[in-house]
Amino acid sequence: MDVGGGQGQNGRPGGVSELLLYYTIVGLYFFAFGMQFVLFPSLVAFLLQATPAGVGLAQSALSAPMFCFLLFGGLLAERARAGPTIAQLQLIFAVASACLCILVAAGWLTYSLLIAYAMLVGACAAFLMPVRDAALNGVVAREAQVGRNTSLATAAATTTAVQIGAQIAGILVARFAGANPAPYIAGQALVLLAGACLALLLRAPKPTGHERTIAAAFRDMRDGLAHSFSNPIMSPMLISAAYVGVFMIGSFQVLFPLIIRDAYGGDARAQANMLGALFACFWGASFISAVVLSRVKPLKHPGRALVCSHMISAAALLSFAFDKSFLTFAVIVSLWGLAAGVAISMSRTIVQSSASPQYLGRVLAVYSMGFMGGAPIGSALVGFAASEWGPRTAALIPSIGLGAAAVLLALLTPLWRYAPQHASEDRL
Repeated sequence: MDVGGGQGQNGRPGGVSELLLYYTIVGLYFFAFGMQFVLFPSLVAFLLQATPAGVGLAQSALSAPMFCFLLFGGLLAERARAGPTIAQLQLIFAVASACLCILVAAGWLTYSLLIAYAMLVGACAAFLMPVRDAALNGVVAREAQVGRNTSLATAAATTTAVQIGAQIAGILVARFAGANPAPYIAGQALVLLAGACLALLLRAPKPTGHERTIAAAFRDMRDGLAHSFSNPIMSPMLISAAYVGVFMIGSFQVLFPLIIRDAYGGDARAQANMLGALFACFWGASFISAVVLSRVKPLKHPGRALVCSHMISAAALLSFAFDKSFLTFAVIVSLWGLAAGVAISMSRTIVQSSASPQYLGRVLAVYSMGFMGGAPIGSALVGFAASEWGPRTAALIPSIGLGAAAVLLALLTPLWRYAPQHASEDRL
């Protein structure tokens, strides 16, 4: 059986589509990631009862290692076979989750041990993300060679939809963890292990053309950074990634559990359910918009959709500063999710269609660094602001910052006028 969807002896496509296999691997990883969306902040905020600053620093521990190691992940994406590399990294993540499960079940979990777990899985994700994202281009190209033609824009939008849909499923499962999260953490480990096994079936060959010396690696890093910042479209996308990391991702990670704990109360099970409900609303709405975008013709001006989605996100964050019922809160979060689904799809499409193929792994890593570099700053900033003024008032900082940054991006860069002209299809 040709699991990778390759050619049979007569050159006809046969077996399971490699693109479908890729979607499955993405789905399994983000199912586990969705579970962590609920489990990790629940452990730090509800089980360990950390202070607002402690919650912010714990979330920073997840994202800070990604900023430190993402460029090395980009180099790895251009030098290693995607399948075995993804499998090895997800196996490490699975083992870390299994150890966390044991700590929680035995009652041995401490704040320091949770920080150590966060830093380890953050480092794994830093290497995993560029390898997995860069593999999509090769999968689409190999599918086209055997007659399964899918544009890169459509594959990117579908990947986004799979990612968000799987996260929703993971969030919905994890919200039932309540005061007994250990079995759910064990389930997360098993899902990661399943994804690691499937990744071994990817057909991507080992990349060639790169020197295997330390000097060459640093030279490639320098060239990747230079290409990213000199590209007239990639440069504003890096700016976008940085301010979204600071003002949106950090707020998303910290404000939800703090507002629930301070404004809506309840025991650990009730708070975990509310947190899971909010994440499900956000990612459910994101899934809807991503699916719609994957089924329609690629937008002529994706940069405009990206900027507008950031403005809607800023308005949603502004509303966090005001008292409201939990139902109203959930509705606002859903509207924010619709905008976020557009932003995620447009970002993936713009970056993967504008980057030169020889720099793809490094460009994806540099772009992801914007998110991951901004996220710990945003998490810590919002956490400390919430300690001083409360989580509702702290929401004003990312709201104003995100809105102002989006307006400046539209006015001062060519992103608003950018039209890819179906570059992704021409590249196949």
